[in-house]
Amino acid sequence: MSNIAIKKPPLFGIVTGLVGGTSFGLITPIFPFAHTIGVTASSATIIRFVLGSIIMVTILLASKTIFSVPRNKIIPLCMMGLFIFSVTVCYLSAVIYIPVSLAAILFYTYPVIVTVIDPLLQRRWPNPVQLGLSLLAFIGITIALGPNINDLDWRGVFFVLGASLSITGTLIVSRSVVTHVPNLTIVFYVNIVATALTCLYLLVDDNITLPHEWTNLTVGWSLSIAIALLYLLATLGQIATVNFVGPSRTAMLFNVEPVVSIITAVLILNETLNLSQIIGSILVLAAVVISCYRPVRIPTA
Repeated sequence: MSNIAIKKPPLFGIVTGLVGGTSFGLITPIFPFAHTIGVTASSATIIRFVLGSIIMVTILLASKTIFSVPRNKIIPLCMMGLFIFSVTVCYLSAVIYIPVSLAAILFYTYPVIVTVIDPLLQRRWPNPVQLGLSLLAFIGITIALGPNINDLDWRGVFFVLGASLSITGTLIVSRSVVTHVPNLTIVFYVNIVATALTCLYLLVDDNITLPHEWTNLTVGWSLSIAIALLYLLATLGQIATVNFVGPSRTAMLFNVEPVVSIITAVLILNETLNLSQIIGSILVLAAVVISCYRPVRIPTA
């Protein structure tokens, strides 16, 4: 029977989580520029996964990292690819029916869900302090983004909750993989599976544009590649962080994403930072900082 050691969160795990969350947060204000010249969400998605696969196979070959994985980890890897693909499709579908701010709030129910479900799957009760911090961050996001309940459309709610459950599944399933498969190998296969699923999805999606349809080819490719690289860095950060601090703490660290999006929108898109955004961002950052200092439970033999 394994014991549980209580240790301080490793600095590297905190850094990978914050880098991953920041990378995700930068995508939201960057994509509008790409969209204005004709790059659709579907176009950006396929470029994201194809480029990610090419980069990862290059890194694996250069670093001589093994491609093989234990047979019993093949299905979890495929599930992670499916979940990551599902997050993209569900979230992009959600914003068709509800405002982005409302979608973001509903999407960020996932840290709370992970904080509850992950310990239960390990046959222990959720940590009340960690759950409280997750709720504090969620309240901060709600205040910062300011939802309008009149814009509620149940189709959008259905899709965004699907995205939230998908990212929850990614984090929980990755726990059983990260200790047996190198992080780089995981990201490679996740991209391969997601690319295959995206290609199948595009067969029924008529919202893809080819590069020659963009009004500015250079800017379009530059922004699409930037989005793909940020997604790749975020995925690497997410998987690495789970390995160091577990799914619940990873979900908490990734709460910096909407805060980064708000700040970047102010700096790049010249949006105005109002009082509710300042208060909400402070609550989120406070929850993240406290979570960084709390000890983590490490299973030992």
